[in-house]
Amino acid sequence: MSENAPTYLRTLKTTAAVLMGALVAILVAVTVVLGDQATGTTPVGWTLLVVGLGLVLTVLIPVVGYRFTPIAPGTPAEEARASVVAQLQGTTILRFALAESVGIVGVAVAFLVDEGGFYPLLLGVAMAELLMFWHVWPGDRVLGRAQGELEREGGQSYFREALDSPAPPTR
Repeated sequence: MSENAPTYLRTLKTTAAVLMGALVAILVAVTVVLGDQATGTTPVGWTLLVVGLGLVLTVLIPVVGYRFTPIAPGTPAEEARASVVAQLQGTTILRFALAESVGIVGVAVAFLVDEGGFYPLLLGVAMAELLMFWHVWPGDRVLGRAQGELEREGGQSYFREALDSPAPPTR
């Protein structure tokens, strides 16, 4: 492997950044498409739907998005590292999908209302971005929580070694 080959952690950060940036690009595109229809008075019910979903996700993501099968004591290092990578990728995508859903609902509402679609769109995307930053971005807090879950039964996960290992080449 090349010394400059991307690690799993770098690949995970790149993926998270691209996914988070895509929602901002959608915000801009939808705002342009809506034109004059974007501004005006938004029906309160639609705005409450978006905000309510964001609040539900704030509670739901920590409950379902960090479910890891712990590494059993005595698990060989290679097997533990493979499990770390697979579980971290899976739970990251789950957390992303949940967090992004409020932004997608904001996009849908923007097209459903006759006027004022920008506000639920902006709220949905803003809440989604905050949830993704807090629960998807592979920073110290998210990675520490994942490592704690993986090692909660006393097994050695080789967590940092797994993240620092080269990602497999893409096809």
